[in-house]
Amino acid sequence: MKHSILCFLATLMLPGGHAEAAEPPVVGGLTHPGVEKLAGAVLVSELSCAACHGTKQASFAAKMGPDLSVVGARVNGVHLRQFIASPSGVKPGTTMPDVLAHLPEEERAGTANELAHFLASLGKPLAEALPAAEAVERGRKLYHSVGCVACHSPEKSLPGSVPLGPLVGKYTLASLTAFLQDPLAARPSGRMPDCHLEHFEAEDIANYLLREQKAATEVFQPDAALAARGKVLFTQHRCDACHSTGEKVAPPALPELSKVRAGEGCLSEQRGAWPHYLLSAAQRTAMQAALADEAKAWEPAAMVQLTLARLNCIACHQRDELGGVASTRSGYFTGSEESLGEQGRIPPTLTGVGAKLKTPWLREVVANGAGVRPSLNTRMPKFGTVNTEPLVAWLKQIDTLLPAKFERVPHAAKPDNVGRQLAGTKGFNCIACHTFRGRKAAIGGPELTTMTERLEESWFHHFLAQPQRFAPLTVMPGFWPDGKSLLPDVLGGDPGQQRDALWQFLARGPEAGEPAGLVLEPLVLEVRDEAIIVRRAFPGIGKRGIGVGYPGGINLAFDAAQMRLASVWSGGFIEASGLWRGQGSGQARILGKDTVNFPAGPAFAVLDSPAAAWPVLDATPGKSPFAFKGYTLDAQQRPTFRYVAGGFTVEDAFIERRDAAGKIFLERTLKIAAPSPGLYFRVAVEKLIEPRGTNEFAIGKNLLIRLPAVPLLRDADSAKELLLPGSAEMKIEYHLTATP
Repeated sequence: MKHSILCFLATLMLPGGHAEAAEPPVVGGLTHPGVEKLAGAVLVSELSCAACHGTKQASFAAKMGPDLSVVGARVNGVHLRQFIASPSGVKPGTTMPDVLAHLPEEERAGTANELAHFLASLGKPLAEALPAAEAVERGRKLYHSVGCVACHSPEKSLPGSVPLGPLVGKYTLASLTAFLQDPLAARPSGRMPDCHLEHFEAEDIANYLLREQKAATEVFQPDAALAARGKVLFTQHRCDACHSTGEKVAPPALPELSKVRAGEGCLSEQRGAWPHYLLSAAQRTAMQAALADEAKAWEPAAMVQLTLARLNCIACHQRDELGGVASTRSGYFTGSEESLGEQGRIPPTLTGVGAKLKTPWLREVVANGAGVRPSLNTRMPKFGTVNTEPLVAWLKQIDTLLPAKFERVPHAAKPDNVGRQLAGTKGFNCIACHTFRGRKAAIGGPELTTMTERLEESWFHHFLAQPQRFAPLTVMPGFWPDGKSLLPDVLGGDPGQQRDALWQFLARGPEAGEPAGLVLEPLVLEVRDEAIIVRRAFPGIGKRGIGVGYPGGINLAFDAAQMRLASVWSGGFIEASGLWRGQGSGQARILGKDTVNFPAGPAFAVLDSPAAAWPVLDATPGKSPFAFKGYTLDAQQRPTFRYVAGGFTVEDAFIERRDAAGKIFLERTLKIAAPSPGLYFRVAVEKLIEPRGTNEFAIGKNLLIRLPAVPLLRDADSAKELLLPGSAEMKIEYHLTATP
């Protein structure tokens, strides 16, 4: 089964098995009972048959093509014209069909040109820049380590790789960076997942992928008349069945899949007024086998296999006999903890994962790419809720374990204290291998204080009792050989009670007391003559936080996800053990005093009137109005942030200054490109906001703000809101009451 499915996926993900192939080879190994049907169903889904043909078969759910609503900002029009005219000729192995195959050559070229002009009119091209040698090398290392080569070829072409196609000429450096940072916005079906790349990581990988680009790509100027005809053709050729341009369209009225005849239309080798696919005979046979069972319901176990194959989870993970890291790619899966062996570099098995993980955490893993294995350089990607929600339910339904048998330790026996003892150096010494509250152990095992949030209690008991049963190559020792405890004096040596005491102790989460032997010196970052920048998780922000410590003892945290100032404080900068000892699993601990936090949500908004409510952030995946564009540094290493918020391009700089009394404050300069009427900047939201002088306001107890113009102070629910009318340049001063 494992070999058969992987052989099939190689032909699906990259027909031909390598980048130079123009047509797919015969599907290899589809001989195991049931495999042909599964392979055919994956093809029916990946080729988006159900986007045009109706079906009641859930296994045939169509993979939607890229969202084209702003494709003109992402892809060069010349590439669009060439690709539409000959999809497989430009990108061998693409699942995009040739919808113009039946047209005479001259009409085909004209139609492709008009469609390209229409698509190029959807969005403005981003600024052009050429790859830089240093960034190319950084990107090369990232591309070969974070997981890109799990699906795509490394520099040495590998069979079974998802084709990249000719990226030079298709993207600019800026547009490819934006795509890599948020691929689900352009490809919501999740076949290109979000690998949690920070802006500069995405930029470096884009530099690497465009390393052959030696000159700026000629800007494609769409013609209005050609674009208008292209818009009509876009519907006429049913491109809108797979692709969205932001307009709602009715699905085409075509026969249901159950009525499709084998050997005709799309499944034939003939060319006509239908999409033409480069399919081998074996692929057509597999699809026909799946379509023949169109009316039959698929069991959850089969739907799990199908979903794992469609999303290519099996490129990294093994589940039973399905998938796993291929030997040709194994060398690209690396880790930071050699002592963990294979566990420290190979993604974990998915066998029994539904019985292992609680539903909320399982959902967080597959939808948002959450993870607790910092030793892995390969990142767990984000596939999005829509693409993975059914998978969570199926896994929880089919993966089961018998309830673990144990006796709960009563409260009177102080199980928390017993569990704390067992986790420490005088017990089972869990802290020797596992991170505890962000403090990394000698071996970077998963965080202990979040364990009960993630794991099912019954699985926890089963695993601790017999680790090798669930992970034969694990370095996790067994503490109850032959059912007997290594600590017979604790809870009478009862294995079930000892495991329960550990569970109850860990269930306290971050409030759990430190086990004996956990003593680590704090990692304090001190700011001296230049500013210090730390791009990691900060309180109230998450992993897109950027902390800046300024000489003189004033600091800030900037939210690069929502493009807002998140907090300012004075005194010490941060304690960073949660960032580096936990390999990124923890967050920075602010050391200073009088911390002032600013509201989450949009900092800029265009209001219909001064009384209009401040907008709520749209949390819809792929609909973020924000785009972080990086930052530049001055001679003292102080950043000027560049970003797009609410459609406006902003430069945002903070500099430490001294007032007449010698106290440090932050001067913020906001430069907005072409601000429109009605634009406001939300300065603060607080229960107590009081005027103190000309355009001066006390914000709570710890902050005084000076503004360049008369602001709008208004009520907002149970608090007050301070809004500053937008202008091309605004200077704002932040004075902390306890600033050194």
